[in-house]
Amino acid sequence: MDDWNPQLIVLGYDGTPGAERAAELAASVAQSRGAAVIVATAFKPFPRISEPGDKDAMEIERSRQMAEEKAAELESMGISAGTSVLEGPAQQAILNCAAAHNADLIVVGSRGHGELAGLLLGSVSSHVVHNAMVPVLIAR
Repeated sequence: MDDWNPQLIVLGYDGTPGAERAAELAASVAQSRGAAVIVATAFKPFPRISEPGDKDAMEIERSRQMAEEKAAELESMGISAGTSVLEGPAQQAILNCAAAHNADLIVVGSRGHGELAGLLLGSVSSHVVHNAMVPVLIAR
């Protein structure tokens, strides 16, 4: 894999411990390969009957701020980083981001709750692995 040189990595990020491990992995790959990272996060859809309410607006802002803080952290490590904050299920947001930006790699965290469950992927990472058109790294 010495000739594989990803230039753009999509990091699925939601602030959880698994996402933090994924961020560390994405940073390591980005630094070693000179790649850029897009921090992709999602917020829950809101009803289209009206404008987003205060609770919806707070969720959107929280997602935006979380992604921007992680991108700034990556930038401080010398990694070119941007954000993508999308509405909808996280797994679809990650896949949409990767497709829209022609990403070379997706990095997400796994979700383990105990010995048996730790052997299984979380629903987001599992969906991404099974539907991605580019390689996916799962941080454990």
